[in-house]
Amino acid sequence: MKWIGVVLLAIIGVLAAFVAIEYLTVSIHSLPSFIPGNSGHHLVNGHYRKRGALAAVVSLAAFAAAGYWAYRIRRPKEAAPVAEVPQNSADQMLSRPLAKTEDGSN
Repeated sequence: MKWIGVVLLAIIGVLAAFVAIEYLTVSIHSLPSFIPGNSGHHLVNGHYRKRGALAAVVSLAAFAAAGYWAYRIRRPKEAAPVAEVPQNSADQMLSRPLAKTEDGSN
């Protein structure tokens, strides 16, 4: 169930990379119909560099997030070391009465 997010981020990364490549390599008038391009509002020659760069950034961010999330899922849980209680802990030593020395002083 945890891997669904990783898979979704990877798919978003692949799609964004595809869109970035299309925007950066294909002229505006030749873009596929499913990629928003020149809608006829203004005539622009060339490529959509800003949209391609933004799609590339989204792709890199999605791949980085998917990789980090996969790393966090696959990393083995670090076992907490079991601390052994020493035989003469401070609490035990303070709770005992002081032993009398040979000369009778505490």
